[in-house]
Amino acid sequence: MTTAVKRRIAPLLLAAFALAFVPLVTSDYVLHIAIQILLWGFVYTAWSLMGKFGLVSLGHGAFLGIGAYVSPLLWNYTGLTPWLGIPIGVLMAVLLALIIGYPCFRLRVVGHYFALVTLALSQVALLMIVAARDITGGSLGMTPKAIGHSWYALQFPEKPYFYAIALAVWVFGVGVWHFVDIGRGRAALDAIAEDEGAAAAIGINVMREKLRVTVISAALAALGGAALGQYLMYLNPETLS
Repeated sequence: MTTAVKRRIAPLLLAAFALAFVPLVTSDYVLHIAIQILLWGFVYTAWSLMGKFGLVSLGHGAFLGIGAYVSPLLWNYTGLTPWLGIPIGVLMAVLLALIIGYPCFRLRVVGHYFALVTLALSQVALLMIVAARDITGGSLGMTPKAIGHSWYALQFPEKPYFYAIALAVWVFGVGVWHFVDIGRGRAALDAIAEDEGAAAAIGINVMREKLRVTVISAALAALGGAALGQYLMYLNPETLS
């Protein structure tokens, strides 16, 4: 690990260490606010990965919703633990990102046109959740089956437990963001954001780099949605869109 990398990671580790002591000095209400700040901060980090490199996405609500709904639906209808349901939701979000991203990047749909495609994606996801009301609860929302304190079900009435999870998720998200930012592909993504044609002319695989950052962003957004769903224990399409 180089000195530059250590300098970038050190503030993150110090912040995480300081935040770890928050449950010792605050009330449950403050913890509730802190948990949501950490989880929504993680979701923003996921979204900003694409925006940083010139890919404006207005459809991350779809990835967020997939992550939030898949695990509770599997838990309610099959009893599958969220420890397995969450990865399934993340994989489904990745698959959707590939289905949308591949033709867009292949056909060089960029700028406002790409933003409109992703906006349409979020609206389609919203309509599908509402239309499947018998399964998802539609616009009224749904509640995962509660069984009390359970690591198997990833349910914790005590807020310090979920605060620790939210903090770990946030640290993971910021860590991924930093590693993408300092990784070997960063220069390629910067070149693509500046001039896609010129980037392709110097040998950069534009579609591969765009798909890579889109998949990472979608996976993180789905993970954030899953964490929010597990914490709030209530899912509503409007709050996730």
